[in-house]
Amino acid sequence: MPLRKPAGKRRSTDSGVEPDRGALSQEKKDQRIALFLSDFDQQAKENTQEMKKELDSLLQTAEKALTVELLKMPVAIRKMKRKDLL
Repeated sequence: MPLRKPAGKRRSTDSGVEPDRGALSQEKKDQRIALFLSDFDQQAKENTQEMKKELDSLLQTAEKALTVELLKMPVAIRKMKRKDLL
């Protein structure tokens, strides 16, 4: 016969984090929305700055690779115009 769990209190679906959420005034709702939007804008700025740094790093890597490849070529080809090379 399977074991049964002892009968206990049932948990409510309310987490208790914000008991009066439905009773918030319009002013408080507006404040919360403004705070959320300002936080969102700040995170967007930080992400944009991080992406710009990564882009700069990638561009520097590409420039260095191009310089290395150019140094591998003979001097005559390096000094040649692109039109003549193609």
